[in-house]
Amino acid sequence: MALFIKPQGKTGTEKFFRMIGMIVVLGLVVYAFWMNNQSTLEKIQARNALWDQTKVLNDSERDFIQGFIRSMRAEFGVKARVQIILDPITEQEVDPKELLIVISPPAQDVGMYFPGLVRHALGKGFISELENKHFENHYSDEEWPASLMTCLSMIWERLVDVDSNQTVPKVYTNGNNSIPDPESSAHKE
Repeated sequence: MALFIKPQGKTGTEKFFRMIGMIVVLGLVVYAFWMNNQSTLEKIQARNALWDQTKVLNDSERDFIQGFIRSMRAEFGVKARVQIILDPITEQEVDPKELLIVISPPAQDVGMYFPGLVRHALGKGFISELENKHFENHYSDEEWPASLMTCLSMIWERLVDVDSNQTVPKVYTNGNNSIPDPESSAHKE
């Protein structure tokens, strides 16, 4: 049995074009398979990176948070996770290269763990403000999802400002309460 499939044709040119066609079709199948695997892998990683026990987030909020997580990995090489839990926050063992934000709306508490370089880039005062004051009085009436998205936008804006001298669109405006998606920001390599 031959391992190579010989193209059928009456002339040499017809055989050549059939061989090229077979190679193109094989290449397209391999590319489609690779793209499908990449898409599946991204979905699995996104599912593991956002954990919402409260089931309060709507689709656009989930998409925004997952966009932030993807952007942190793509732009800065930082693995990010967001956990929204029902129990009080306990000390967690976190990978030193990972950004982790844990929110417990019932306990009205938030925990943030930043990798060393990200912590240095953001600054102690900024991180303290986010941890201690940003979510205050936003747990009632389910206001915390908007506060979480604002928090992520503030982190993104601060890191982009450190990374480049390019301007970044305003993160939060009181007029229409719009928050830009980090994936669509003005930051380009």
